[in-house]
Amino acid sequence: MARPVTLAIDVGGSHIKAALLGATGHLVSDRMRVDTPDPLTPKRLLETLAEMAALLDAHDRVSVGINGLVHGGRVYSIPITADTSFRNFDLAGMLRRRDRRPVRALNDAQMHGLGFIRGRGVEVAITLGTGLGSALFIDGRLGPHVQFLASPGYEKTKGGDYGDLALQELGRKKWSRRVGRLIDLLRRLTNFDHLYIGGGNASALKLDLAKDVSRGDNSAALLGAVRMWDWDVE
Repeated sequence: MARPVTLAIDVGGSHIKAALLGATGHLVSDRMRVDTPDPLTPKRLLETLAEMAALLDAHDRVSVGINGLVHGGRVYSIPITADTSFRNFDLAGMLRRRDRRPVRALNDAQMHGLGFIRGRGVEVAITLGTGLGSALFIDGRLGPHVQFLASPGYEKTKGGDYGDLALQELGRKKWSRRVGRLIDLLRRLTNFDHLYIGGGNASALKLDLAKDVSRGDNSAALLGAVRMWDWDVE
């Protein structure tokens, strides 16, 4: 097994997935999946991640992608919970002390996007799953984080305007048109050179994509977990 081995953890709104990855991002273990704690609190999140790390112990470092506002390994907010104790929560530092290995944490869409990008120009990644994730990169470096909020009247709908529940309510055709309008908005907002679409619901999208927009594979998150240690993500 080529070293270093990375434990990749993807914290989603419904499930937390983990696997061991070799130096090039290939799987070297079975995938592990558990339900995301509900209600989600910093203590329950840390306990769950530490337990997963103990079960997948043959790793040299840990990469965590989490649905929220994350900077410098600290979590500042998570859309699926209003728990204010997540504000300035040092997830990377606390997991490092539990696991005794280096830990880096990013927004989950940022980790996913690292697996897509080429490192040239303005690149945007969106992930369509339980909710919507987004990440902006400029010449391979992380740009400002844009968090999309639910429309007025839908604030309590889990996943917001683009998540699982919106897809079920609208159907594929209308939901796809909504995502298409989002892509147009991001084009005007960022003047991107390329936009990548990932996440579990990317396959449900019924759109004719422009040349500067492409649908990616969920395995990008695995490669992103490895690239997190090589690219400028701070």
